[in-house]
Amino acid sequence: MREIHSVEISEEAHVGAARRVVHSFANRLGFDETKLAELDIVVQEIATNAVRYATGGGSIHFTTTLEGAPRGIELFYADKGPGIYNVERATSDGATTGGGLGVGFGAIRRLLDEFEIYSSVRSTARLALTRTRRTMHGTAILGRKWTDAADTELKTVAAKRIGVWSRPIPGEDANGDAYLMCKHRQRRLFAVVDGLGHGWGAREAAQAALASLKRWRGEPLNELIFATHDALRATRGAVMGVCVINSEENSFEYAGVGNVLVRVLNSPQPLHPVSTNGTLGLRLPERIHVLTGKWTDGATVVMASDGLSQTWDIGDYPGLLGKEGQMIAGVLMRDYGRDSDDATVLVAR
Repeated sequence: MREIHSVEISEEAHVGAARRVVHSFANRLGFDETKLAELDIVVQEIATNAVRYATGGGSIHFTTTLEGAPRGIELFYADKGPGIYNVERATSDGATTGGGLGVGFGAIRRLLDEFEIYSSVRSTARLALTRTRRTMHGTAILGRKWTDAADTELKTVAAKRIGVWSRPIPGEDANGDAYLMCKHRQRRLFAVVDGLGHGWGAREAAQAALASLKRWRGEPLNELIFATHDALRATRGAVMGVCVINSEENSFEYAGVGNVLVRVLNSPQPLHPVSTNGTLGLRLPERIHVLTGKWTDGATVVMASDGLSQTWDIGDYPGLLGKEGQMIAGVLMRDYGRDSDDATVLVAR
């Protein structure tokens, strides 16, 4: 699992601090001086615009790229500001966002190997705001830069199918949530685990579940659930959701225990995964419900621990489902992540 680092941007002094901390992190990853200078410009421009135009400021999050993707840094910026009315114009070369270095998002796009932006303005988010009492408008930027641009095309395509965000409860160092992505032949397995409570005891339970899941070699999901249950008997317990996607056979399977949220979006055949009641390591019924169904290109599965409120509706975000998985995960965490618990959201296609 990768650790996500965050910097709040709400005043001018935070701009330089954000630039320096991202620079230091990228330097440890092995970026050369030229690429470090380019990252400095990217962070400077994003942070400056956050201070000047995002009501209440924003946050820059940075981490390593996911395993299997080209080695590099991933940046995610999010705010709940007024949004950008004309995203296409704002991301064109020569257009300025009105401050900072004056280079605008067009230059940021060129300085990064991957760039994606999603923005909704107050008027388009007003209905959802009324229904959920949550701020739905704002801007999110996803960017990646590779330490070495060689041989990245196939890896980049595969990486865009996945998005994942996991963080501990604010104020805690130990994350009691965990996730796993692995592959056996043509079958891809995705799992979200939530150790009971939070802190180091929850983390111990979640990591024990991961250790069990990593031994998967294509066994049926109900067998995998029972094996993980046995592995957690000495811990405080956990809940878990696991799905397997076989793109070659166009099949989908899901099995879970406890209150992990799972939704399948944009599927022509409605799929409604339901978890079995119980707690891994503590109590489990004799039978585990396994959902099977047809999987098609364009379908998206979202899995989340209960640190993400279940009240979100993808229909409140026009065009978001067309973005890559990490953008979907980041926007949902921005708007629906609970500050009272560890939180994880995983998106797979």
